[in-house]
Amino acid sequence: MVMKALLLDASYYPNQIVDWKKAMILFFTGRAEVIEHHEDIEINSTNDSFKLPKVMRLFQNFRNFAQVKFNRSNVFYRDKHKCQYCGDKFEQKELTFDHVMPKSRGGPTCWENIVSCCHTCNNKKAARTPKEANMTLLTKPVQPKWSPGMAFRLGVHESNVFSYWLSGW
Repeated sequence: MVMKALLLDASYYPNQIVDWKKAMILFFTGRAEVIEHHEDIEINSTNDSFKLPKVMRLFQNFRNFAQVKFNRSNVFYRDKHKCQYCGDKFEQKELTFDHVMPKSRGGPTCWENIVSCCHTCNNKKAARTPKEANMTLLTKPVQPKWSPGMAFRLGVHESNVFSYWLSGW
């Protein structure tokens, strides 16, 4: 399992998610403090052992990323892992992209033209628009306004404060 840490800026605003190696580097170089640790997860060096950070706060602010990165995981997360035609929920490996305006007709690969789709609906729609295929989109595809760092769940045992804070975004 890959362990992650939520990185807050100096004013405790969620900024991004970092892997455990980056979190440890930020801690050891004095650029961040640990607010909360993962329960019962430690890494060992030859001389010491350390609990892995779960939530960290930077001592200095750095720029927040203005745009959410376009990739498969973020598209599936935006669409709540549901096929945008039939509405059924799927595992990520069972989903595919669908170009609302088909790529063969010049449709771009961008937030506003890509939706999550199951293989059955993708084959049914083929190289047609949803209207031509007599299919309706559940939601219009848009670029999300959220930061992946704010949407990420740190695990089932996170504290109530951070769980409430993250779910409110």
